[in-house]
Amino acid sequence: MPSLYMLYLKGRRHKTFWGVSIFVMVTILMYQQLHTNACERSQSVIRDWNIISVGDGEESQYNNFSLISDSFLASRRQFMKEEVRHVAFLKVHKTGSSTVTSIIQRFGWERRLNLILPNSSPNLISQNESITDTNILHINKEETFDMICNHVIYNRETFQKYLPEDTVYIGIVRDPFDQFVSSLYYYKYRWSVPYLARLPTTYSIKHLLENPNQYEPKVLQESFTKSRMSVDFGLPRELFYTTDRNTILPYLRKLRSEFKLVMIKEYFDESLVLLRRILNWNIRDILYIRKNTSKYVPMKSFRDRYLHKQHSFLDYCLYNFFVRIFWRQVRQQGEDFHAEVSYFRQMRHAVEDFCVDVEKNSAKRTKVFEAKENEFHSNIIVNSDYCELLALDEVEFSNRLKWRQFPHLRPFGNRKRINRKGWQ
Repeated sequence: MPSLYMLYLKGRRHKTFWGVSIFVMVTILMYQQLHTNACERSQSVIRDWNIISVGDGEESQYNNFSLISDSFLASRRQFMKEEVRHVAFLKVHKTGSSTVTSIIQRFGWERRLNLILPNSSPNLISQNESITDTNILHINKEETFDMICNHVIYNRETFQKYLPEDTVYIGIVRDPFDQFVSSLYYYKYRWSVPYLARLPTTYSIKHLLENPNQYEPKVLQESFTKSRMSVDFGLPRELFYTTDRNTILPYLRKLRSEFKLVMIKEYFDESLVLLRRILNWNIRDILYIRKNTSKYVPMKSFRDRYLHKQHSFLDYCLYNFFVRIFWRQVRQQGEDFHAEVSYFRQMRHAVEDFCVDVEKNSAKRTKVFEAKENEFHSNIIVNSDYCELLALDEVEFSNRLKWRQFPHLRPFGNRKRINRKGWQ
């Protein structure tokens, strides 16, 4: 700085240049100082995360951590309100819902809750109708269902028939065009759905959107690519054939009154933190490893997006409506919300690294990941058993839940595992 000032004094012909240079440098130095302070402030919320080796005598204690004790629940209730255990999650196709389903399943598994489970499919109650007496497995009359998170068409009346009155309803949506592209590729190449299998392998998106009548099924519920999110939310059939927002809006407002939260795929971690706060869960309960994702490079264009808005107008209305609601809910959370989201992301990556390390090295199965209580959660412990639960996909988890709730359905080859720790 002094040298620049001396050059300025010697070169008065260029005083404008030197004045601007000095101003820019002072601005940069001030920004760096502010940025450093901001980083220090953001890091202050991070507490120590420890990976601990436990001895043989202590190992069983940690391995049984998934069986939540009364004393642990009591201490956590001092930290937050009573956790919500009656949850209906609407699993919407290709919106990141498989990851959320695994979170719900894990929560129910640890607390031995009764989930509504499919009768004939591992993870699918129905693609084209709501809950019925024939498409689910029934529990004893003296028991009640607590949760649902498998694919089924939403209908408030039928959901209320099987779930308690205090059930909290959660949904999820995704950018309609991205959801459409994901569905097309997933169901064309993974499941070879007939009407999608007929599409050319090149420019599949273009061919479908330019010739929808040639490919799309006549029955709405049989399509995975025409306003599928609206189908899953159970919107009336007549809304799929109108672009009159005044006709559509009352039904969206009805959904708003019924759903406590509709998550947004593009803001997944923010959605989970909001979910945690609404349900009064622990951050440990919303940890996840992404499920059912695929890598592909779709051939798409700006015109495809334009055509898709005409093709699935109702999905755009649904998505835009709930995005506005979502950010309104976020603004109501207070200043610490985004700090918690940042903290959650760091913890999730740390736990994932820990679990990967444990999986690769069996000698490390006696180690546990511990996060001390702080302003966001009570004390958290993750061990190898919990890592196993995090890694399960929804089909494997659905089978575990089904075999525990209905032991007589367990395949003969798996009956020898009935006494395995955590299964009973």
